[in-house]
Amino acid sequence: MEAIDTTAKPAAAFDKKPEIRLKARAVSRGVAIGKIVCLYGSNRQFYRVHIEYSEIERELRRLRAGITLAKRQLTHIVSSKHRPIPDSSPGIFDAHRMLLADSSMLSEIESEISEQKVNAEWAIKLVTDKYIAKYKAIPDEHLRDRYIDLEDVSERILTSLGGGGRLQIPLGDDSIIAARELKPSTLVELGEKTPRAVLTENGGWTSHSFILARELNLPAVTGLKNLLRRVKTGDDVIVDGYNGLIILNPEKETFRKYAIPAAQFKEVNFDNIEDSDKPAKTLDGHEIRILANSDVPSNYRRAKRLGAKGVGLYRSEFLFNQSRGFPSENEQIEAYRKIADLAGNDGVKIRTFDLGAEQLLDQNANREKNPALGLRAIRLGLTYKNQLKIQLRALLRASFQRHIDIVLPMISGLSEIREIKAILKKESDQLAARGKEVGNPLIGAMIEVPAAVLMIKELAEETDFFCLGTNDLVQYILAADRDNETVADWFRTLHPAVLRAIRSVLNTSRETGKRVIVCGEMAGSPYYIPILLGLGATELSMNAHSIPRVKRIISGIALEETHQLLLNIEPCRTVEEVENIVDLHFRKHWTHLFPADFLRGLRR
Repeated sequence: MEAIDTTAKPAAAFDKKPEIRLKARAVSRGVAIGKIVCLYGSNRQFYRVHIEYSEIERELRRLRAGITLAKRQLTHIVSSKHRPIPDSSPGIFDAHRMLLADSSMLSEIESEISEQKVNAEWAIKLVTDKYIAKYKAIPDEHLRDRYIDLEDVSERILTSLGGGGRLQIPLGDDSIIAARELKPSTLVELGEKTPRAVLTENGGWTSHSFILARELNLPAVTGLKNLLRRVKTGDDVIVDGYNGLIILNPEKETFRKYAIPAAQFKEVNFDNIEDSDKPAKTLDGHEIRILANSDVPSNYRRAKRLGAKGVGLYRSEFLFNQSRGFPSENEQIEAYRKIADLAGNDGVKIRTFDLGAEQLLDQNANREKNPALGLRAIRLGLTYKNQLKIQLRALLRASFQRHIDIVLPMISGLSEIREIKAILKKESDQLAARGKEVGNPLIGAMIEVPAAVLMIKELAEETDFFCLGTNDLVQYILAADRDNETVADWFRTLHPAVLRAIRSVLNTSRETGKRVIVCGEMAGSPYYIPILLGLGATELSMNAHSIPRVKRIISGIALEETHQLLLNIEPCRTVEEVENIVDLHFRKHWTHLFPADFLRGLRR
């Protein structure tokens, strides 16, 4: 490793601003030092970008194209025959169209682009923020509430700008993203130029954004109230993803203290782990199969070098995010074949699009009050069958002479599986009639809602394997939103009800001979590995960076010891009792694997 310069300072002088320390929740471990880049927007996230004089006309064209697309979307929503439209909707959306046609507001946005030489997104934010402030100052309540319409229209234009041509926004080498919430698509859109770390106001350990952050090995913390009011682009910051801490405007000594761990974290190379090709075995000789959660080939290449034997969960919705909409059949075929060729005989389990209604083009029209319980995953697919059929055709064609299986998300009963199997049969027959070569993929179900756990024996009769999604399973069993930090104390993975549900699924798999791959965050968290093994798990799928740590835990314990741990847990009636027994057992038997000082933090 190169010598580390601990005397180098951030660009800003240390004595210009006082050092500020903010406590947060760590959701991805590591240390990073850099400069803040504030992201704005809900659907399409952005920040201020300076453009050259020669780029102004192009940016104005982007703006006009986005507004045109936004108008078309509103027309489509009102005229749609595929959903009930309340009597008030045409009038509301007519008001939205009038705002889009407001020449004075649009003229101001164009002026901001031309005069300030900024990107269209930033110009929209500046102008609409000003108009929103004016609306909020109006005494009349009904007129005052019109600011909500303006926020809606603003968000629609920002989203539509993605359809008017994707804007490549390069991050600096030392960028640290700050946002209210970070969308997975934002990290995907940034491409290879990933930030050094992520800070957010909202989000949970099991949110897709932070799962992706851990896969990218980015330190991340969340739960920072009013973050965007407390920081601005260009601020120097240190992110401590081990202790859940950010330090703004670090003093010289603080910077010196964190410079070495930050540089060491940056230099860690997970591709050079000794004995990575050896299988994961417990001390008493039981082999545990390690697989990878993946969405892009580079992730699996890294995981394979670390010992992964196949892709336990391929999240196809990342293709949706990369394409900023549904990818074509041919685009999907190419992506599925590429990951399958890398996995070879170990195979890949491809989950159909796990999307919510809010991610579709007309998301602003039908915002769901509780998206986690709404039209998402398999429900969305069966509602909009054209896109589902395209994906199933792509999977059938890609699976020809390749080891590709299909995973169905958010299954709650037999009817959904039977309907999918009927669609697959029909699409397969039609493809064969057209002379297209198709495979015969196995069909698996994600077990992540309580109904699926209660129906597990019946589901075993209709499916070939299961993927146990512990993230959503904990959320739905405990009725605690996994992305809502205000109920974080209720999201307890070791709750007795959660452990009983997992045991039920694993017991049924053993009785029926059906394979179960645990692919949620529990599978990649060292703290939970002994518990999963004691419950009967034999296959764990995780992000690449978790593999070395998990293999180390597996090789340091005996399966017999995990069975004893589970016997001690079984009588427990509260999550606190379970956690205390687990902590005690770890301290007594596995202090070499779980240092006492870090036991609490390892629950994440």
